[in-house]
Formats: sequence, structure tokens, C-alpha cells
Amino acid sequence: MTDSGWDISMRRIDAEYDLPQFHASSLVRKIAANNFRLAVTDRVKVGHLPDEVIARIEHIVLESYLEAGEDIDEDILREDLWQQALTTRREMIANGELISEAEFRRRCNLTSRRLSLLLADESVFGIEVDGVQYFAALLAVPANQRRNLYAICHVIATAPTDARLDFLTSPRESLADLSPLEALKNDKNRFETVSRMAMAWASEWSRTSVKIYDGNHETEPPGLEPLYTAAVDIDPRRSLWDRVSTALHSHGYEWPLGPYPDARTFSLFVERQAVGDDKAAPEACVQIALIGEYVQIRIVAAPGTALQSETVPSGKAMGLVEVAKRVIAHLVAQSARR
Repeated sequence: MTDSGWDISMRRIDAEYDLPQFHASSLVRKIAANNFRLAVTDRVKVGHLPDEVIARIEHIVLESYLEAGEDIDEDILREDLWQQALTTRREMIANGELISEAEFRRRCNLTSRRLSLLLADESVFGIEVDGVQYFAALLAVPANQRRNLYAICHVIATAPTDARLDFLTSPRESLADLSPLEALKNDKNRFETVSRMAMAWASEWSRTSVKIYDGNHETEPPGLEPLYTAAVDIDPRRSLWDRVSTALHSHGYEWPLGPYPDARTFSLFVERQAVGDDKAAPEACVQIALIGEYVQIRIVAAPGTALQSETVPSGKAMGLVEVAKRVIAHLVAQSARR
């Protein structure tokens, strides 16, 4: 017979804490019945237990019910992950891994203005805990190491702050089991290697997708399959048309592989989605029409791009994807001239 979430919870709590079975059983049932959080009214009744113990028991119960195959809402799982991250951050403050802004400025000999500029440039980053910003003590490096470290911090700024710290401190086989931070400290010649690694890692946190539909559309047509889809994981700070061009040329993901229909009028949609986002954010729509030896372009919506219509030579590009590549190349060049 398969163990229930209650059974697994009781075994694990008993292994970690010396609690009377009756009290442990009551805690498990109350936590499970309240979306895996002990209600405030029930918390008062076990006031002798520290907050960190209650938080740990809540996590044990959730993990146990998951293991037992219980159906648990995704919002509850996200909340549990957030609580675990918060507990970890509080522990990092207690053991000195995270330090206050004042202490960080003292160790780095930075003025408030200089630190504000570094934060704005994403050359350093803070980690918020209970509404207060802290800094990783490991980032308070000597002055002769800051330039390279700040450059890497800027590259990886596409990711959440916790993930950035994890990237900097996790050993990498390609760095002889050193972390990027250790590699930068021990060998200045490894900066290029760490930089390439950081750029590849940073691009994984955002995906730009391109979809092409037959006909003229200003929004993606529901129920209609795209003629072509391409996507690439790429730094969202790169320009819109540069990202679209990379998606069309990288061949990392494209579907179908061809051949493509001979569409003379089609619409190209661009969207971007960051890791953790439920939905992609629309970024642009370009309506394209082949008219004889020319391509008519109409930009319906694109951030930082004026709404416009124009006609450009089609050249030798006659296939659906080739025409799209030519149009985007034109927009890339046009953006570069501005």
C-alpha cells in the first residue's frame, strides 16, 4: 500500500525533531489543510517552536504530499520555493555571506553615488531580504579585481539576482572546477573564458520567437497555424531587429523545416519570454507583401520604431523565409543608422 502524504510527513518530522506524535500529527493536518502554511491562529498554540522550525515542517509536509502524488496547486509550490529562498537569504545574512549596503560600501570604499551608478549600470547587484537590500560579501573584491568582475556582473544581469550569485560561485568543469569568481581572482587571463561562459548563460534567461502567418494581421490570428516559427535564447538587451535576425539565421529552433508555401503576403510576429514568465510579451508585428520585384513593408508595432510603410527591392530572395530575412536585415541596417 502506498504511503500517504501524512505518513511520509510523520516519518520525516520524527527523524528531525523530538515532537510528541500527537502534536506532530496535528501540525501536519493543519498545515496540509491550509495550503501548506500553518495559520496564524494555530501558530500561537505552538509558540514554543521557533519560526525556522515551523517553516521547515511546512516544507517537509509539502514535499511529502508531493512525493505521495497528491494534487498540489502550482501557486502553492511557487510560494514554497519563495519561502525556501527567503530562509536561505536570512541564513546568509546571519553567517555574513550577505552584508548591508553600508558595510559593502565600506569594504569597497564606495560613495553612495558611486554605488548607485554601479547598480544602475548593473555592474553590481543587491539581494533583497525582508524589504532591505543586501550585497554578497564575495563581491567586495580588491580594487584591482573589480573591473573584470563588474564586467561579468553586467553580462549576467538578465537573470534574477539569486541566479547571478549562483553562477558566480558554482564550480565549473571548464574552469578546472573553479567558480567564475575564483577564476577571475586567480587568473586574469581567464577573463575571456569566463566572459564567453557568462554570455552563453545569460542568453538562456530570455527567448525571442518569430512566427510568420499567411495574410495580413495586426495581432496573431487565433486557430491559425504559423507558416514558420523560429526561436533563439538571446540577451534581451540586444536590439529588437538584431534578435529577430539571429532567430532567423541561427537554426537553433525552427519549424517546419520546409519547403514553405509560396505566400505573397504574410505577417511576421515577434515575442519575448523570460524564464519564469507565464506568457510571452508581444514585441513587434511586420506585414510583408511581395509586389513584383519589390517588397512592401509595414511595421504595425515595434518598441522604439516609428510606425511606417516602405518598399524595398526583393533582390534574389523569393522564398518565404528568405524574404523575411531580407526585410529584417533592412530593418537592422536602418536601426544602425539612427
